[in-house]
This record gives sequence, structure tokens and C-alpha cells, in this order.
Amino acid sequence: MKWLKAGAPESDVVVSTRIRLARNITDVPFPARMTAPNDAEKVHRLAKESLLKASDFRYFRLSDMSELEKRVLVEENVISADLLRSRFGGLISNSDQSVSVMLIEEDHYRLQSLASGLDIYKAYDEADRLDNLLSEGVQYAFDEKLGFLTSCPTNVGTGLRASVMLHLPALTAAKALPRITSMIGKVGMTVRGAFGEGSAALGAFYQISNQITLGVSESEILSRLLSMANKVINFERGTRKELYSSLGIALEDRIWRAVGVLKYARRIGDAEAQKLLSDVAFGVSLGIVEGITSGELYEVMMNTRPAIIAQRDGHINPAERDAARAEIIKKVLTKEGR
Repeated sequence: MKWLKAGAPESDVVVSTRIRLARNITDVPFPARMTAPNDAEKVHRLAKESLLKASDFRYFRLSDMSELEKRVLVEENVISADLLRSRFGGLISNSDQSVSVMLIEEDHYRLQSLASGLDIYKAYDEADRLDNLLSEGVQYAFDEKLGFLTSCPTNVGTGLRASVMLHLPALTAAKALPRITSMIGKVGMTVRGAFGEGSAALGAFYQISNQITLGVSESEILSRLLSMANKVINFERGTRKELYSSLGIALEDRIWRAVGVLKYARRIGDAEAQKLLSDVAFGVSLGIVEGITSGELYEVMMNTRPAIIAQRDGHINPAERDAARAEIIKKVLTKEGR
């Protein structure tokens, strides 16, 4: 993913930040009730007229894309799996896909901004800029008391979902996630697997996001998320040190075994690769593994998902994809000095 960079803020724990805004048009049925192609065309047309005047944006209609192209966008976190089921779905994004708008997913528009590491306000500023551009040509469904009106009641109000993806191997190993989840839930937030609701936390990657959008301002949501993310970051860092102090060579053995498998495996599946790269990133944060950054490991993990490999290398066969993934990871881990 082009927007994912090494050396981002707090990247020893935080992979990325995401801001999403839900918006709808006043005089068009919400997507769940939309049946007329003319209504869908209006949603697409207004977005194109508002956003494509900015030269960096491109427009895609999902019905014109291959299944592989759409799966790649899901793996790159540019679109949701729900958008794939939309009869009228579309996408507008900038060149590196850090800023995008899903057309006719659960809402008419889902605006999204992605940033590497913990960079909540940068991500929000980009989403807000996109929102301002879109609102120049679109009259939003808005109520003076309720705020922005959305398909799902849980998004009414600001329409803002802010999330941070974190790597929490120590808290996972220490079985401390239930305590963290309880703490986060008390302030109106939730913990999910890295790829959203219902997804597994492969490789100890999780998302923290707000649940409350009504009765709070955007600044309050962002401030609470930043405060909670920093608390979890500090818990994770402290637990990493405690585990290393108590486990010592046993932890080093686990980490170096992960390095060995990733360096010398001829084939490796996606789930196994995520778990082992998670272990190596754990080792990097403790100073056990040197010469590579956590950000580089996150990047290779994201760039070796199945559809991404299939599109880049033409490896449709699962065995070929597993071989290609092993080779890509090996090259990263065996660069000079590593």
C-alpha cells in the first residue's frame, strides 16, 4: 500500500489511523431502499462533479472492475466487503489511495482517510478537506438536533468513525485483552480484529474505534481516541518489557524461530506469515532483531495478502501465491545487514 510508510509516529505499536465519515443526500433514498438506477446515477454524478475537479482523484464503477481488482481494494483497506455487495457501488480515490470515497455502500458516501502510525489529526484534516469538497456540490441529509442522518442509527450525529490499528503481541500473550476491552468500552469505544467487525485478530493486530457519534463533537471523539490509544500503547510497551524480563531466552527463541522460518521457507500462507511477522515485529520493538523497522514489517505483511500478490504477479494458484509470498518476505529479511 503506497500510503503505508516506515518511521511513522508510534509505529512500534501503531500500524495506521483511519477516519471515516458517513454522508447522505437529502432527496435520494438511502442505499437499503434504493431501487431506481436514476437515483444511483445522481449519487455518482454529484460526487464526480464535486471531486474530480481535483486532478489527483480518479473514479471507478465497481461493476466495471474484475473480482480480483475488487478483492485487492478490500485487502488494501480502501473499500469494505459490504461495498462488493452493492448493486450500484463506486469509488473515488486519490493516487496513493490514502483518501477515498465509497459510493453507495451502507450510506450514499463513506469518506475515508488513512495515515501511517498514530496520526489522528492529520487523517481527520484530510477527511475534513474531502468532506468540504464534496459538500460544495451535495446537499447533505442533516437535522439540526440529530446532526448528519445515516442508514445505521449508530452513525447518526457526526457520522464519524475514527480508528487506530495496533499491534498488541504482549497484551495478547499476557491475556490482558479482556481488561483492555472493558476499559475501552467504558468510554464508548470498542476493540475489534484488525480488519473490522467479525474479523479475527491475526498476528495480534486490533482496531480501537469510537462507538458513540451522537451527542459528542468531532473534536471530543478524536481527543478520546487519542487518549485511549496512548494508554493502550503504554500498557503494551510496559507488558513487552515485563514479558522479556520474565521469559528471557524463551521469548528470544520464539522470535528467532519466526525469523528463521520467514527467511528460509519456500512457501508460506497468509495467516502464518502474519503471525510470524508479528513475532518479528515484537522482537524489533525489544531490540532483539536489528536492522529492520516495525513499519517495514507491517508494510510487507499488508503487501503480501492473497489478492494483492495475485494481481501483481499473476499467481492465481494458492501454492504459487504462497511461494511468491515467501520469496517477497525473504528478500526483505535478508537485505544487507539483516
